Amino acid sequence: MTPAPDRSQDPDPDHGTETGILVVDDNPNNLRLMVNVLQQAGLGVRVAPGGRLALESVAEQRPALILLDIRMPDIDGFEVCRRLKSDPATADIPVIFLSALREPEDKLRGFAAGAVDYITKPFLAEEVLVRVKSHLTMHQSHQALEALVSERTRALHTVSAGNRALVHAETPEALLHGISHAITTTGGYPSSGVWLEDGRECLTGTPIDPVELGPASLEGPCLVRLVDPSLLMLVLPLADERGTLGTLQVGSHTQTAFAEPANIALLTELSGDLVYGLRTEQSRRALEHSLERTIEAMAATIEMRDPYTAGHQQRVTQIADAIAIELGVDAEQRKGLHVASSVHDIGKISIPVGILAKPGRLSAIEYELIKGHAASGYEILKGIDFPWPVATIVRQHHERLDGSGYPDGISGDSILLESRILAVADVLEAIHSHRPYRPGLGLDVALSNLEEGRGKLFDPQVVDACLRLGEEGRLPIDP
Repeated sequence: MTPAPDRSQDPDPDHGTETGILVVDDNPNNLRLMVNVLQQAGLGVRVAPGGRLALESVAEQRPALILLDIRMPDIDGFEVCRRLKSDPATADIPVIFLSALREPEDKLRGFAAGAVDYITKPFLAEEVLVRVKSHLTMHQSHQALEALVSERTRALHTVSAGNRALVHAETPEALLHGISHAITTTGGYPSSGVWLEDGRECLTGTPIDPVELGPASLEGPCLVRLVDPSLLMLVLPLADERGTLGTLQVGSHTQTAFAEPANIALLTELSGDLVYGLRTEQSRRALEHSLERTIEAMAATIEMRDPYTAGHQQRVTQIADAIAIELGVDAEQRKGLHVASSVHDIGKISIPVGILAKPGRLSAIEYELIKGHAASGYEILKGIDFPWPVATIVRQHHERLDGSGYPDGISGDSILLESRILAVADVLEAIHSHRPYRPGLGLDVALSNLEEGRGKLFDPQVVDACLRLGEEGRLPIDP
């Protein structure tokens, strides 16, 4: 039984911290005009007649979006934007410049300072309103996605730590403590406990009594609200085809911890791993299975943001697997490559959707943002204790044999073999398939490009293996 969470209770403490749109301009006429336009559209508005007052207003109450003039007597708009973006507390607030400065250099300075848009005066009120609403929607979507990624990452860390307990625990008691400790310490949940029907128990975090449920309630995960202490408890049955062993119970003070079915699914998976450990001793196979499931969830998360390249990571993974087999890479190394390939673009979570889906040529600034995804992916993955160098493989997948790649400009054997394989698979799929800025170029063009870069950009043995697969029709990709 899995009742739907009641979101009217136990609200997210961060909800509602952003209010209205802040319009910053030292011209009273401009302020009145924008206030009228935005209020008529039903949007809340605050005003600041200068840069210093704008910063004070933001410090007092975060706005949902800022419309910012540039030429102001105290602090100009560029400096205001730079200060906002340098502060982690305000860096994610969308800033739209609204200025009479029309030169391309001015616009580039605005985007370099961190603005999401630049509108020149005189402007059409309707255009400003459309852009404001568009960026508000994008910002809200980005916040929701960040919250989802954060919760899934927390659940992933919890499952990973729990599986380490499965592998390293030498006794059932150590296993119970390891699982419960992983949930409260690594996962950050305030309370966790395991209660077994044979009388054994283990509790970490906030002391609580076990939630007693009837037999019918133990068919699946169940959410129960406790009054004292104030906790939302997720009760997970520990059962398999051989019967019920007890329950795993996880407590949280906030609704968001269990708002997403994927998080409940991951914790349910952890309870299943605990059953497996109690029944059959610890198993590395259980660890790998859990990791693969959570990696798939992470891969799906990034492709939700970039529908134009949906399926890219899956196709690259299939190609990389085929090349690795052709090269005779050992099975354990191939598993690490498979996991890394599945999430090699996860760093794109930090890039605005408008840049990922841009149909035209990227600006220099936009391209630098795109290039940052390899390092961002490393930062996301480095804290997860994979049995393979997944984070490093992801970081290096845009490095090139001659040192011309990024982010570190390393060359030759300094690049992991898995990264050299992933680089070839990634380029092959990217050239072959449709991109936002061009149609797919086909397999022949992709293979020709790899052949041209053989020995200079790409590992010659990896390219040769890919070419053999292509010539023999064994590449898992359409012609």
